[in-house]
Amino acid sequence: MKELSEQEMLKIIGGASISATLISSLARGAELSFEVGQCLGSAIRRLLSGKMCAI
Repeated sequence: MKELSEQEMLKIIGGASISATLISSLARGAELSFEVGQCLGSAIRRLLSGKMCAI
């Protein structure tokens, strides 16, 4: 494998762009955290109000 000189390394472009895959995964992560918060909030509300279903 050939060693790159410093000048050649400075000419390399890429690797730091925002891709559609990154945006999609961030959106899914936000959606997941929202759903977890919603479920947790509902569970706490039902527990405090005493309206839990018997298992």
